[in-house]
Formats: sequence, structure tokens, C-alpha cells
Amino acid sequence: MAVPVDCSGEAYRGTPVSPGRAWGPVHCARRADTILVDPVSGDPRAVLRRAVAAAVDDLRRLASEAAPDSAGILDFQIEMLLDEEILTPAFARIAAGEGPLLAWAGAMTAYINSFVPDDRDDDAFAARVADLTDLRQRVLDALDGRPRADFPAGAIYVGADMPPSVFLAHDWSAGGGIALGAGSAISHVALLARARGVPMVVGLGEIALADGNSALIDGDEGLLRLAPPAVEPVPMVVARRAVPPLGPLPTGDAVTLGVNINSLADLDAFDVAAVDCVGLVRTEFLFPTAADALNEERHVAAYVKILARLKGRPVTVRMLDLGGDKTLAGVAEGGAASLLGLRGIRLLLAHPELARVQARALLRAAALGPLSVLLPMVTLPGEVTAMAQIFAEEEARLAARGVSIARPPLGIMVEVPAAALTLDLFAAAAFFSVGTNDLMQYLSAAARDNPAVAPLNAGSEIALFRLLDQVSASARALGKPLSVCGDLAGEPQGLARLVAAGFRDVSVAPSRLAAVRELLRGAVNADAGAGVAHGP
Repeated sequence: MAVPVDCSGEAYRGTPVSPGRAWGPVHCARRADTILVDPVSGDPRAVLRRAVAAAVDDLRRLASEAAPDSAGILDFQIEMLLDEEILTPAFARIAAGEGPLLAWAGAMTAYINSFVPDDRDDDAFAARVADLTDLRQRVLDALDGRPRADFPAGAIYVGADMPPSVFLAHDWSAGGGIALGAGSAISHVALLARARGVPMVVGLGEIALADGNSALIDGDEGLLRLAPPAVEPVPMVVARRAVPPLGPLPTGDAVTLGVNINSLADLDAFDVAAVDCVGLVRTEFLFPTAADALNEERHVAAYVKILARLKGRPVTVRMLDLGGDKTLAGVAEGGAASLLGLRGIRLLLAHPELARVQARALLRAAALGPLSVLLPMVTLPGEVTAMAQIFAEEEARLAARGVSIARPPLGIMVEVPAAALTLDLFAAAAFFSVGTNDLMQYLSAAARDNPAVAPLNAGSEIALFRLLDQVSASARALGKPLSVCGDLAGEPQGLARLVAAGFRDVSVAPSRLAAVRELLRGAVNADAGAGVAHGP
């Protein structure tokens, strides 16, 4: 809802989250902008029928504009969709409790998998599978509904909070910033803003602004100021905070430095030669709609692009970590309840069709480069076993079709205290990566995006580092690689404490690479000055 205009030049003070300054016109988020609209609400059978009808209309339009031979193919696809039998398995899944998106995707995938080629050069089989795969995706696209309206480029987004999907859908290349009345310094949007270098302030309270006002956001000082007409323009982003020095590294150890990827645009935000690897690809941010997340080819294309950009360096891809403030309309509605409910691997195992799509894509991409897979929010070893079984089954299906594949190593995110305390039971995992933001959240039982309890997160550092000491020791005892991909690794003091605890593999946001490398170089130089040699 729009709020009254106030051009008094009043300044609002909040909590600085992402440094830098930006000046521009205000965009006040309406309530509808901050709520994810479920495009598949209502009678799920009727919703699916409407989506199929929309796909048929789209095919008819394409057929009317196509050459006769192409139109014939499209007419064949239309006939397939008009056959009531194609809906029957999906309706059965809906009756069993699935939503229309997953019901359609699951039913069509099972139908496609029921075709077995007579031999690997069976053209008829390939054509049938291609037609069905195309129809599956057309209906999924129709189920996703219309896209959310974006806000103007270069604007200062002002609202109570901001869903990650809104941040990811916006083009930040023209500048702009974020001013939130509520929000949290460790929310996923805050993480994204820091990674992209977008100035951001949270905890500003009620903000009296309206669309068209000009405002200055200062992410270093935690200020939002209405800019009077005579205000001097300021650079969109200014220098970062100075970082304190890191202490000398222990004898004989070098630190491997990786980068975290939230979008394909992040690939242009760093020099590949300056990193050792991609330590974390957050795929829930790469595929913002259910139609994207359930599209195997879109997964493969994204992973191949990342592998190509890294030129042979290792890439670690985390499977979809949905839940909390990371929603997927029609599949994962998110919300506070999901923080302790269906999130991460729990949600993937509850909706195996979603996991199978991603597993197939990862198996295919792993054949093209050094790719590893991280499983999110693992609590028990049995969850790793269950996901490994999904990979094994999809590997067998793809191999039967002659598809080039490779089984990627499966590692786990260490972000649930139960897993952190029993790491010795996870011998089946190939490697471990600590997500410090979520581990702190679950350790302190304080939601990371709730400002009312945020101090409990910061106040639990002692507990966190005691637990990290144990995690480090357990990983060493198992002889498993261990890394940190949370925000803590990008903070000077946090990095120093992680190194002291034995961590030698960190992955940070692109915007933190230069500062972290400077810290590590300083630590090595200081140690070298004391007569101790380190690796490069």
C-alpha cells in the first residue's frame, strides 16, 4: 500500500547490511509485491486442465504461423494433449495429495521413462520422447502463470521486506539499493545483496516515502535519507570498509579460496584466474520458477556454462535448498514453519520428481567437467543414502539410453546441529561444507530473518565455534575434505577463527574475494617474515 509523501529530508537509521551508497528514485513495494502469489491455487484438477488448454492454444497459434511440415508436428502434439488419457495419471497423483505442478511433472516423467528404445539408434523412440518432453514443459510453463512485475532500474526499493525471487528477477546493473523496514542482516536477500554489491539497510521501521521521491541509501552507515533537490549526486557504490589484518596461518598450510555463485551473472563478477574453484552454486536462485526447476535441459545448460567458465577448476553444485524465505510457487511455499519442516533435502525426498530432474542434469553435466554435488540441510545419514539411490536409479536410466554421464561425488551441507555433532556417522558422504548462517540459526533456535531474535544469533558465536572445532576434528578423523561456504568465511575475524580451527578451504561471495585474498596474502607474508614457508 502507498504511504504518505514526506520530503522533509528526514533520515532513517537502521542496520547496515550491504556496504556502498546509491541514490535514485524510490520504488515503494506494495503488499502484493512482497507476497508470493501461488498461481496454482484453487481446484488443482481445474488448474491443470486450464494449463493444458493454454498449452494447446499456444501450439495452435504456432501451427497457424508455421510451414506445412512444421505445422504437422505441432498438430500431432496438439492431438496428444487433447487425449484425455494423458491427464489420468496426473489426476491420480493429485488425488494422492500432490499439487498440479509436481503431479503433471511426475506423471509425464513416468510416462516418458516407460518408453524403452529397441536400440540406441532408435529414431522413433527419440522423436516420441522429444514430443512428450516438450509437452511436459509447455504445460509446466503454463502452470507457472504470468511473471511478477519488476520495479524500475536504478530505483531504491523500499518495503517491509523483500523475497529473494524479487531480488533475483531485477537487473541491478543500473544501480539502485534496498531499504527495508524489517528484514535481517543474515537473510538470504542480505546475502544476495552483499554478493552483488547492492547497498542495503534493514530495520528502518515505518518509512514515510512514496514512488517518485528521491532517496539516498547508505549501506555503510545504515542510513536512508530523503534527498532534497540540491543534494549532491553521489557514486552508486563507494569504497568498502577497511578490513583488519588476519593473524599468521599455521605452519605449512595454504588456504583454498573459492567463490559462491547465486546467478549466472555472477560468473562475470570475478577473475577466474584468481579463484581455486566454485565452492557453492545455490541452484535455488538459478531456477526461480517451478517450470525452470523442473526443466532438465535448463539445469544442464546452467551447469555447463559454469563449468566452461571455470576452465577445468572444480565446481560444487548444491541441490535445490528450498524452504524458509526461498520459495518456489506451486512446489515450496516457504514461510517460518518450513524452517523446521520440509526444507532442503527433506523437501527433495518428499517430492522425488524434483530431485530426479536435478539428479539427471547433474549426472549429465558431471561428464563434462569436475563437478561435485552438495546435499542441503541433511540431518541423518539415511537421507544421504536415499539421495544416492535416486542418483543411482537415474544413472541407470540415462545409461540405458546411451547418454554420456558421470556419477558426481555427493557431499553434505553441515548446517543442522544433529549432523554437525554426528559427523563421524556420515562416512558415506564424500565431503563436507559448513553453512555457517543456517548452522547458527538452528543452533540458537532463532530465525535468521527475524530481527526480534537476531541478537541471539550473534550471541551464539561461542557455541558455534565450539561446534566448528568438533566438526573440523571429525572431518580430519574421517579423512574427508571440509570447507566453509557461509558468510563467516568472508568476514576478517570470522576467517581468522576458522583458520585457527583448522579450516583450509573457504568459499565466499564474489564481492569479498579481493578482501579475503588480501587478508590471506597478508597472513602468509607475516608468517614468511617469521621464517615459515607456505604454499602458493
